[in-house]
Amino acid sequence: MPKRLWITLAMLPFPALAQYEQLPTLIVEGDVMQPGTVSLQPGTIGSLDAANFLKHIPGGNVNRNGPLTGIAQFRGLYGERVNLLTNQMALKPACTNAMDDPASHIPSSLFRSVTIYREVTPVSTGLETLGGTILMESRQSEFTDEERFSLQGFASSGYNSVSNGYFGAGLIGVANQNLRAHFAGSVEDGRDYRFDRTRRVNPSEYRRETYELGFGVRHAGHDFGFTYDKKDMGHTGTPALPMDILWDRMQIYRGNYTWDLGEGWKLAAMTFYQNANHVMNNFTLRPAPMDPQRWREAETEMETGGYRLVLTMPSGPGSLQVGFDGDLFLQNATVRNPNNPAFFYTNFEDINRNRYSAFLEWQGEPIERLSANLGVRYRFTYMDAGKVDATPARMMPMGPVAALRDRFNAAERRQDQHDVDIAMNFRYRLDESLDLVLGLARKTQAPTYQQRYLWSPFEATGGLADGRVYMGNIGLDSEKSYEAVAGFDLHLPHVGGFVHDLYFEPRGFYRYINDYIQGQRATDPLVLAAANVLVPGRTCPNDPSPGDNDASDCVLQWTNIDAQLYGTDIRAGLALGEYFRLDGLMNYTRGQQLSGKDDNLYRIAPLNGRIRGTVSLWDFALSAELVGALRQDKVSEYNKERKTSDWSVVNLRLQYQPSYKYVEGLKVAFGVDNLFDNEHYDHTNGLNRVGGVRDLPVGARLPNPGRNLYVTMVYDF
Repeated sequence: MPKRLWITLAMLPFPALAQYEQLPTLIVEGDVMQPGTVSLQPGTIGSLDAANFLKHIPGGNVNRNGPLTGIAQFRGLYGERVNLLTNQMALKPACTNAMDDPASHIPSSLFRSVTIYREVTPVSTGLETLGGTILMESRQSEFTDEERFSLQGFASSGYNSVSNGYFGAGLIGVANQNLRAHFAGSVEDGRDYRFDRTRRVNPSEYRRETYELGFGVRHAGHDFGFTYDKKDMGHTGTPALPMDILWDRMQIYRGNYTWDLGEGWKLAAMTFYQNANHVMNNFTLRPAPMDPQRWREAETEMETGGYRLVLTMPSGPGSLQVGFDGDLFLQNATVRNPNNPAFFYTNFEDINRNRYSAFLEWQGEPIERLSANLGVRYRFTYMDAGKVDATPARMMPMGPVAALRDRFNAAERRQDQHDVDIAMNFRYRLDESLDLVLGLARKTQAPTYQQRYLWSPFEATGGLADGRVYMGNIGLDSEKSYEAVAGFDLHLPHVGGFVHDLYFEPRGFYRYINDYIQGQRATDPLVLAAANVLVPGRTCPNDPSPGDNDASDCVLQWTNIDAQLYGTDIRAGLALGEYFRLDGLMNYTRGQQLSGKDDNLYRIAPLNGRIRGTVSLWDFALSAELVGALRQDKVSEYNKERKTSDWSVVNLRLQYQPSYKYVEGLKVAFGVDNLFDNEHYDHTNGLNRVGGVRDLPVGARLPNPGRNLYVTMVYDF
């Protein structure tokens, strides 16, 4: 059983409460985490999108394309390269441009925790873990230790000034030692957010509702649970993408079962099913194109499901896991024009991306003071696509679009990938305060369906948001990464004088990726000719020196190259006296292309970090936080990526958590983010694609929100 920790601390400015095994930074009642992981738990917050929590973990960041469109990034890799699990499920975005990316599937008001692995990610954590694993959990009812049923839940609400946004959420449940059940829901609504005193990002309004029903049964070593989750996203802007969300309707079913067989034997199973309908267009939330023939509305339908079966057994001085897991994915996407019923464009048809896998993983202490995690995984990936068609191809049967269609339909579209992952983690306890860590791995990643089956120059790129059009490549190989992570964890509970609870946790990492998939300038004359038909007179909106009105200036084709990423991320902090503490975080990643012309990888965050000071007195906690990033001038030439300047902002927060009987579960917080209303831009933000708006030109990087005053309240019972 995990040891229970009870450490009282005020709060973080965002806030997040970090959980770690060796002398945690900040913990409110929680289970000890597995060594090498970091977990953040939210309190009352000013942000509505749970993806923002990724900025508070070492190595984490967010590719922001809209208010509810945050794509997870970890140590320079993002999108499907990062294995993001939501309540243990590998959920998928319905949108071909990841408008509904899984990083944003849990509203922050229903958010429980986010966990990352700072060393090499164990193979047991997911089917494809080349870019690491991020575990997100939502709140639900929990079993108690008593026969008598008890009521449990929470209610929360909040308001922020930067978008005149509000949220309301709650969970009500009953539970005892054998049964539990709950209902949870949330509503979020906001207008376009402000990034300067009078300027706003248009469109960046949002609307989302979520509802969940769940129950569980536990008896005699058996534990069964089931949840049904419904998400309904309404009109929501994505200004870094060609269209905005009209609606995104999603249903998720999940069942799990564990059987504790005793003496270290355990059987665990999980299965889920997800379906979604997603509709977007370029004329409802943003100014409509002047030419009615350029109006576009796209609809995607997606179904996915997965399973996991793991047997854990004793094995020498440790335990062995034998697991089988997989998932199936099916999607269709069609673009139409409401002004021309005859127009259609089959973007993707009967897309299949199915994964089947088995793994072995051993964890234990082979010798005194040394713990190890050793694993191997085999994965088979099956991909296929149906035949496609489009009005431009029918209208010009001898034209380049028709030629691309016919070439794609005649190709061998089924592709099979056989891949093997290996991961090894070692942790050596040098003494009671210092651990040395080392991780080594070979990881693989099969191509995404966009990279393989984008049959004509289009912008359905999984949310790259670089303003360029891409061409797929059916013959792509799997990416193969060779990774090393090293560092140490220093924890000193008593330093001397007023200084105590000091921790310093640096990590250095290096990753060489053979067959890394990246867009390279297209040279196929047929592709370039089709681009001029589909996007006539188009130049890349992010190109500081536009070409000669030739669409081929911004056409890339997915290609296998060689690349490397390296850098460091550090957590550190200490307490000064009884009432004050400092905590900090720093991240640096460099990504480079190694084959062909020297170049940098796209959308890599520069050196960035945060430092906060927290004062805790009685039932109050006050914190001040400095957040910033340096200039990013190591940019991708192939993507015509623009440089960004350095920036810094100050955030303030006051939280009141009364210790009086009957109101101990109450938390009220007041905060100001970006106190001095600095106009600033994360390098990982997308580029504005919306024309005809007053405050932000096409091709400008999406700004971060301006000064935001917020108030939040949570009551747990």
